[in-house]
Amino acid sequence: MSKPLKVGLVGTGSISKFHLSAYLEHADRVQLTAVCDIDPLMAQAFAREAGIEAVYLDYDEMLREADIDAVDICTSHNHHAPQAIAAAAAGKHVIVEKAMSNTLPDCQAMIEAADKAAVTLMVGQHLRYSPEAYAVKQLIDDGKLGEIQAARTHVFREGPAEKSWYTDGKAGGGVLQLNTVHYIDLLRYFIGNVKRVTGVCRSVQPQMTNGADDLVAATLEFENGAIGDLFSSWTTYLVPEASSYMVLGSKGSVHSTPPETANDDSPIRHFGNVMFAEKEAAPDRERQMNPPFEPLDTSDFVLPNTSFFVNEILDFEECIRTGAEPLSAGRDNIETMKVVMGILESSRIGKPVDMVDL
Repeated sequence: MSKPLKVGLVGTGSISKFHLSAYLEHADRVQLTAVCDIDPLMAQAFAREAGIEAVYLDYDEMLREADIDAVDICTSHNHHAPQAIAAAAAGKHVIVEKAMSNTLPDCQAMIEAADKAAVTLMVGQHLRYSPEAYAVKQLIDDGKLGEIQAARTHVFREGPAEKSWYTDGKAGGGVLQLNTVHYIDLLRYFIGNVKRVTGVCRSVQPQMTNGADDLVAATLEFENGAIGDLFSSWTTYLVPEASSYMVLGSKGSVHSTPPETANDDSPIRHFGNVMFAEKEAAPDRERQMNPPFEPLDTSDFVLPNTSFFVNEILDFEECIRTGAEPLSAGRDNIETMKVVMGILESSRIGKPVDMVDL
Protein backbone atom coordinates (compact mmCIF):
# COMPACT_ATOMS: atom_id res chain seq x y z
CA MET A 1 0.00 0.00 0.00
CA SER A 2 1.37 3.41 -0.97
CA LYS A 3 1.95 6.12 1.61
CA PRO A 4 -0.75 8.80 1.95
CA LEU A 5 -0.29 12.13 0.24
CA LYS A 6 0.78 14.66 2.88
CA VAL A 7 -1.01 17.98 2.45
CA GLY A 8 -0.67 21.47 3.90
CA LEU A 9 -3.83 23.57 3.77
CA VAL A 10 -3.74 27.37 3.53
CA GLY A 11 -6.82 29.44 4.30
CA THR A 12 -9.22 28.22 6.99
CA GLY A 13 -12.39 30.00 5.91
CA SER A 14 -15.72 28.36 5.16
CA ILE A 15 -14.73 26.31 2.10
CA SER A 16 -11.87 24.62 3.96
CA LYS A 17 -14.40 22.88 6.23
CA PHE A 18 -15.73 20.91 3.26
CA HIS A 19 -12.19 19.92 2.27
CA LEU A 20 -11.50 18.73 5.81
CA SER A 21 -13.91 15.80 5.43
CA ALA A 22 -11.60 14.19 2.88
CA TYR A 23 -8.64 14.28 5.27
CA LEU A 24 -10.61 13.00 8.24
CA GLU A 25 -12.40 10.21 6.38
CA HIS A 26 -9.63 9.06 4.01
CA ALA A 27 -6.42 9.50 5.99
CA ASP A 28 -5.04 6.37 4.33
CA ARG A 29 -4.90 8.31 1.05
CA VAL A 30 -4.70 12.01 1.98
CA GLN A 31 -3.16 13.10 5.26
CA LEU A 32 -3.42 16.70 6.42
CA THR A 33 -0.11 17.43 8.17
CA ALA A 34 -0.05 21.24 8.33
CA VAL A 35 -2.37 24.22 8.27
CA CYS A 36 -1.70 27.90 7.60
CA ASP A 37 -3.71 31.08 8.11
CA ILE A 38 -2.82 34.68 8.90
CA ASP A 39 -5.42 34.58 11.69
CA PRO A 40 -3.85 32.58 14.56
CA LEU A 41 -7.18 31.82 16.24
CA MET A 42 -8.70 30.44 13.05
CA ALA A 43 -5.57 28.42 12.31
CA GLN A 44 -5.47 26.92 15.80
CA ALA A 45 -9.19 26.10 15.77
CA PHE A 46 -8.90 24.35 12.39
CA ALA A 47 -5.82 22.43 13.55
CA ARG A 48 -7.67 21.18 16.63
CA GLU A 49 -10.59 19.99 14.53
CA ALA A 50 -8.20 18.31 12.09
CA GLY A 51 -6.15 16.76 14.89
CA ILE A 52 -2.81 18.16 13.72
CA GLU A 53 -0.06 20.10 15.51
CA ALA A 54 1.79 21.89 12.69
CA VAL A 55 0.28 25.38 12.53
CA TYR A 56 1.80 28.22 10.51
CA LEU A 57 0.99 31.90 10.18
CA ASP A 58 3.43 32.34 7.28
CA TYR A 59 2.81 30.44 4.04
CA ASP A 60 6.41 30.53 2.83
CA GLU A 61 7.50 29.11 6.16
CA MET A 62 5.05 26.23 5.76
CA LEU A 63 6.43 25.49 2.32
CA ARG A 64 10.00 25.43 3.70
CA GLU A 65 9.47 23.55 6.94
CA ALA A 66 6.31 21.45 6.89
CA ASP A 67 6.28 17.74 6.07
CA ILE A 68 4.07 18.06 2.98
CA ASP A 69 3.90 16.77 -0.59
CA ALA A 70 1.13 19.10 -1.73
CA VAL A 71 -0.83 22.22 -0.82
CA ASP A 72 -4.58 22.78 -0.69
CA ILE A 73 -5.22 26.48 -1.40
CA CYS A 74 -8.46 27.81 0.09
CA THR A 75 -7.66 31.52 0.19
CA SER A 76 -9.24 34.46 -1.65
CA HIS A 77 -8.82 34.45 -5.43
CA ASN A 78 -6.21 37.19 -5.58
CA HIS A 79 -3.82 35.01 -3.55
CA HIS A 80 -4.19 31.87 -5.67
CA ALA A 81 -1.52 32.61 -8.28
CA PRO A 82 1.35 33.67 -6.00
CA GLN A 83 0.64 30.81 -3.59
CA ALA A 84 0.35 28.19 -6.34
CA ILE A 85 3.49 29.41 -8.09
CA ALA A 86 5.45 29.40 -4.83
CA ALA A 87 4.26 25.88 -4.05
CA ALA A 88 5.28 24.61 -7.48
CA ALA A 89 8.70 26.21 -7.10
CA ALA A 90 9.03 24.31 -3.81
CA GLY A 91 8.18 21.06 -5.59
CA LYS A 92 4.69 20.73 -4.11
CA HIS A 93 1.61 19.57 -5.98
CA VAL A 94 -1.29 22.04 -5.95
CA ILE A 95 -5.05 21.84 -5.63
CA VAL A 96 -6.54 25.33 -5.65
CA GLU A 97 -10.13 26.35 -5.06
CA LYS A 98 -12.05 28.01 -7.86
CA ALA A 99 -11.88 30.54 -9.35
CA MET A 100 -8.42 29.67 -10.59
CA SER A 101 -7.15 33.26 -10.29
CA ASN A 102 -8.09 36.89 -10.92
CA THR A 103 -6.49 37.27 -14.35
CA LEU A 104 -5.72 35.07 -17.34
CA PRO A 105 -1.97 35.90 -17.25
CA ASP A 106 -1.94 34.68 -13.63
CA CYS A 107 -3.70 31.47 -14.64
CA GLN A 108 -1.17 30.89 -17.41
CA ALA A 109 1.71 31.58 -15.01
CA MET A 110 0.31 28.95 -12.63
CA ILE A 111 0.21 26.37 -15.43
CA GLU A 112 3.75 27.20 -16.56
CA ALA A 113 5.09 27.00 -12.99
CA ALA A 114 3.52 23.57 -12.48
CA ASP A 115 4.83 22.31 -15.82
CA LYS A 116 8.34 23.59 -15.08
CA ALA A 117 8.37 21.85 -11.70
CA ALA A 118 6.65 18.70 -13.05
CA VAL A 119 3.94 18.88 -10.38
CA THR A 120 0.18 18.45 -10.62
CA LEU A 121 -2.03 21.55 -10.75
CA MET A 122 -5.73 20.95 -10.20
CA VAL A 123 -8.61 23.42 -9.77
CA GLY A 124 -11.46 22.59 -7.38
CA GLN A 125 -14.36 22.51 -9.81
CA HIS A 126 -16.31 20.15 -7.62
CA LEU A 127 -19.54 19.95 -9.66
CA ARG A 128 -17.72 17.61 -12.06
CA TYR A 129 -17.21 15.10 -9.26
CA SER A 130 -20.75 13.76 -8.82
CA PRO A 131 -22.39 10.61 -10.25
CA GLU A 132 -24.91 12.83 -12.04
CA ALA A 133 -22.18 14.80 -13.83
CA TYR A 134 -20.42 11.61 -14.92
CA ALA A 135 -23.73 10.14 -16.12
CA VAL A 136 -24.68 13.23 -18.15
CA LYS A 137 -21.22 13.34 -19.73
CA GLN A 138 -21.51 9.66 -20.66
CA LEU A 139 -24.93 10.23 -22.27
CA ILE A 140 -23.46 13.02 -24.37
CA ASP A 141 -20.32 11.07 -25.29
CA ASP A 142 -22.46 8.05 -26.27
CA GLY A 143 -24.61 10.21 -28.54
CA LYS A 144 -27.81 9.67 -26.56
CA LEU A 145 -28.61 13.39 -26.70
CA GLY A 146 -27.59 13.68 -30.34
CA GLU A 147 -26.18 17.02 -31.46
CA ILE A 148 -26.05 19.40 -28.48
CA GLN A 149 -27.93 22.50 -29.57
CA ALA A 150 -28.55 24.57 -26.45
CA ALA A 151 -27.93 24.81 -22.72
CA ARG A 152 -29.14 26.96 -19.87
CA THR A 153 -28.12 27.54 -16.28
CA HIS A 154 -29.25 29.92 -13.60
CA VAL A 155 -27.85 30.49 -10.13
CA PHE A 156 -29.78 32.37 -7.47
CA ARG A 157 -28.21 32.91 -4.07
CA GLU A 158 -28.58 35.42 -1.30
CA GLY A 159 -25.27 37.27 -1.33
CA PRO A 160 -23.16 38.36 1.65
CA ALA A 161 -24.93 41.02 3.67
CA GLU A 162 -21.70 42.60 4.93
CA LYS A 163 -18.58 43.76 3.13
CA SER A 164 -15.85 41.10 2.88
CA TRP A 165 -13.52 39.77 0.22
CA TYR A 166 -16.62 38.09 -1.23
CA THR A 167 -17.90 41.55 -2.17
CA ASP A 168 -14.56 43.04 -3.27
CA GLY A 169 -13.82 42.90 -6.99
CA LYS A 170 -10.07 43.34 -6.42
CA ALA A 171 -10.02 40.17 -4.31
CA GLY A 172 -11.98 38.22 -6.92
CA GLY A 173 -15.32 38.65 -5.19
CA GLY A 174 -18.70 38.78 -6.89
CA VAL A 175 -21.26 36.24 -8.00
CA LEU A 176 -19.52 35.46 -11.31
CA GLN A 177 -16.23 34.22 -9.85
CA LEU A 178 -17.57 32.88 -6.56
CA ASN A 179 -20.62 30.93 -7.71
CA THR A 180 -21.35 31.12 -11.43
CA VAL A 181 -17.89 29.88 -12.43
CA HIS A 182 -18.92 26.40 -11.24
CA TYR A 183 -21.88 26.25 -13.61
CA ILE A 184 -19.92 27.65 -16.53
CA ASP A 185 -17.36 24.93 -15.89
CA LEU A 186 -20.05 22.23 -15.73
CA LEU A 187 -21.48 23.26 -19.10
CA ARG A 188 -17.95 23.27 -20.56
CA TYR A 189 -17.43 19.76 -19.18
CA PHE A 190 -20.60 18.61 -20.90
CA ILE A 191 -20.43 20.52 -24.19
CA GLY A 192 -16.88 21.71 -24.80
CA ASN A 193 -15.14 25.03 -25.08
CA VAL A 194 -16.83 28.39 -25.65
CA LYS A 195 -15.76 30.55 -28.59
CA ARG A 196 -17.69 33.79 -27.96
CA VAL A 197 -19.56 35.44 -25.10
CA THR A 198 -21.87 38.40 -24.66
CA GLY A 199 -22.37 39.52 -21.07
CA VAL A 200 -23.91 42.13 -18.82
CA CYS A 201 -22.68 42.47 -15.22
CA ARG A 202 -24.16 44.76 -12.59
CA SER A 203 -23.39 45.74 -9.00
CA VAL A 204 -26.80 46.24 -7.40
CA GLN A 205 -26.32 45.96 -3.65
CA PRO A 206 -24.41 48.68 -1.77
CA GLN A 207 -21.91 46.29 -0.14
CA MET A 208 -20.43 45.36 -3.54
CA THR A 209 -17.13 47.21 -4.05
CA ASN A 210 -14.43 47.60 -6.71
CA GLY A 211 -16.68 46.34 -9.48
CA ALA A 212 -17.78 43.10 -7.80
CA ASP A 213 -20.94 41.91 -9.56
CA ASP A 214 -24.11 40.52 -8.04
CA LEU A 215 -26.27 40.36 -11.19
CA VAL A 216 -25.01 38.69 -14.37
CA ALA A 217 -26.60 37.66 -17.65
CA ALA A 218 -24.68 36.16 -20.56
CA THR A 219 -24.97 34.29 -23.83
CA LEU A 220 -22.35 31.63 -24.54
CA GLU A 221 -21.56 30.43 -28.07
CA PHE A 222 -19.86 27.04 -27.92
CA GLU A 223 -17.35 25.81 -30.48
CA ASN A 224 -19.72 23.02 -31.55
CA GLY A 225 -22.42 25.57 -32.44
CA ALA A 226 -24.56 25.24 -29.31
CA ILE A 227 -25.95 28.35 -27.64
CA GLY A 228 -25.91 28.76 -23.86
CA ASP A 229 -27.96 31.07 -21.67
CA LEU A 230 -26.70 32.07 -18.22
CA PHE A 231 -28.29 34.13 -15.47
CA SER A 232 -26.91 34.60 -11.99
CA SER A 233 -27.90 36.76 -9.06
CA TRP A 234 -26.84 37.49 -5.51
CA THR A 235 -29.74 39.84 -4.98
CA THR A 236 -32.43 39.11 -2.41
CA TYR A 237 -35.19 38.26 -4.85
CA LEU A 238 -37.42 35.40 -3.73
CA VAL A 239 -37.11 32.59 -6.27
CA PRO A 240 -38.36 28.98 -6.19
CA GLU A 241 -35.05 27.37 -7.29
CA ALA A 242 -31.54 28.17 -6.12
CA SER A 243 -29.79 26.73 -9.19
CA SER A 244 -30.48 24.55 -12.19
CA TYR A 245 -29.23 23.59 -15.63
CA MET A 246 -30.52 21.95 -18.80
CA VAL A 247 -28.79 20.55 -21.87
CA LEU A 248 -30.86 20.20 -25.05
CA GLY A 249 -29.91 17.90 -27.89
CA SER A 250 -31.39 16.73 -31.19
CA LYS A 251 -32.20 13.29 -29.76
CA GLY A 252 -32.75 13.98 -26.08
CA SER A 253 -32.44 16.39 -23.18
CA VAL A 254 -31.46 16.50 -19.53
CA HIS A 255 -32.40 18.95 -16.82
CA SER A 256 -31.71 19.23 -13.14
CA THR A 257 -34.43 19.56 -10.52
CA PRO A 258 -34.52 21.92 -7.52
CA PRO A 259 -31.80 21.15 -4.99
CA GLU A 260 -32.59 19.12 -1.94
CA THR A 261 -32.04 20.40 1.57
CA ALA A 262 -28.43 19.94 2.65
CA ASN A 263 -27.91 17.00 4.98
CA ASP A 264 -25.09 14.96 6.47
CA ASP A 265 -24.75 12.85 3.32
CA SER A 266 -24.51 15.84 0.99
CA PRO A 267 -22.91 18.92 2.57
CA ILE A 268 -23.84 21.19 -0.35
CA ARG A 269 -26.40 19.81 -2.78
CA HIS A 270 -26.40 22.13 -5.80
CA PHE A 271 -28.94 20.08 -7.73
CA GLY A 272 -31.60 17.49 -7.02
CA ASN A 273 -32.24 14.58 -9.38
CA VAL A 274 -31.18 15.01 -12.99
CA MET A 275 -33.94 14.05 -15.42
CA PHE A 276 -33.51 12.56 -18.91
CA ALA A 277 -35.87 12.20 -21.88
CA GLU A 278 -35.25 10.72 -25.34
CA LYS A 279 -37.00 11.82 -28.53
CA GLU A 280 -37.54 8.16 -29.50
CA ALA A 281 -39.62 7.72 -26.36
CA ALA A 282 -41.89 10.58 -27.44
CA PRO A 283 -42.77 9.83 -31.11
CA ASP A 284 -45.99 11.84 -31.29
CA ARG A 285 -46.30 15.60 -30.98
CA GLU A 286 -48.25 15.51 -27.71
CA ARG A 287 -45.55 13.52 -25.96
CA GLN A 288 -42.87 15.76 -27.46
CA MET A 289 -44.60 18.77 -25.90
CA ASN A 290 -44.67 16.92 -22.57
CA PRO A 291 -41.71 14.52 -22.84
CA PRO A 292 -41.45 11.51 -20.51
CA PHE A 293 -38.57 12.70 -18.33
CA GLU A 294 -37.27 10.12 -15.88
CA PRO A 295 -34.49 10.24 -13.27
CA LEU A 296 -31.11 9.61 -14.84
CA ASP A 297 -29.62 6.24 -13.92
CA THR A 298 -26.33 6.86 -12.11
CA SER A 299 -25.81 3.30 -10.82
CA ASP A 300 -22.80 2.73 -13.12
CA PHE A 301 -20.93 5.63 -11.52
CA VAL A 302 -20.02 4.69 -7.96
CA LEU A 303 -17.78 7.33 -6.40
CA PRO A 304 -15.88 7.14 -3.10
CA ASN A 305 -18.10 9.63 -1.29
CA THR A 306 -21.44 11.45 -1.50
CA SER A 307 -19.52 14.73 -1.15
CA PHE A 308 -18.03 15.93 -4.40
CA PHE A 309 -15.50 17.96 -2.37
CA VAL A 310 -14.15 14.69 -1.01
CA ASN A 311 -14.22 13.06 -4.44
CA GLU A 312 -12.18 15.85 -6.05
CA ILE A 313 -9.46 15.65 -3.38
CA LEU A 314 -9.28 11.87 -3.75
CA ASP A 315 -8.97 12.33 -7.52
CA PHE A 316 -6.14 14.78 -6.85
CA GLU A 317 -4.33 12.11 -4.82
CA GLU A 318 -4.94 9.42 -7.44
CA CYS A 319 -3.65 11.58 -10.28
CA ILE A 320 -0.46 12.35 -8.38
CA ARG A 321 0.00 8.65 -7.57
CA THR A 322 -0.67 7.43 -11.13
CA GLY A 323 0.59 10.37 -13.16
CA ALA A 324 -2.82 10.94 -14.78
CA GLU A 325 -4.19 14.36 -15.73
CA PRO A 326 -6.88 15.59 -13.30
CA LEU A 327 -10.42 15.96 -14.60
CA SER A 328 -10.21 19.67 -13.71
CA ALA A 329 -6.53 20.27 -14.42
CA GLY A 330 -5.21 23.81 -14.57
CA ARG A 331 -4.57 23.61 -18.33
CA ASP A 332 -8.24 22.67 -18.84
CA ASN A 333 -9.68 25.15 -16.36
CA ILE A 334 -8.07 28.18 -17.96
CA GLU A 335 -10.76 27.77 -20.64
CA THR A 336 -13.42 28.23 -17.96
CA MET A 337 -11.62 31.35 -16.77
CA LYS A 338 -11.60 32.70 -20.33
CA VAL A 339 -15.39 32.56 -20.29
CA VAL A 340 -15.51 34.39 -16.95
CA MET A 341 -13.08 37.08 -18.09
CA GLY A 342 -14.83 37.30 -21.44
CA ILE A 343 -18.17 38.02 -19.77
CA LEU A 344 -16.58 40.74 -17.66
CA GLU A 345 -14.88 42.28 -20.70
CA SER A 346 -18.04 42.07 -22.81
CA SER A 347 -19.97 43.90 -20.11
CA ARG A 348 -17.25 46.55 -19.95
CA ILE A 349 -17.08 47.25 -23.69
CA GLY A 350 -20.73 46.56 -24.54
CA LYS A 351 -20.19 44.00 -27.31
CA PRO A 352 -19.38 40.30 -27.82
CA VAL A 353 -15.91 38.99 -27.00
CA ASP A 354 -14.13 36.14 -28.81
CA MET A 355 -12.09 33.83 -26.63
CA VAL A 356 -9.17 33.92 -29.07
CA ASP A 357 -8.83 37.64 -28.41
CA LEU A 358 -8.29 37.23 -24.66
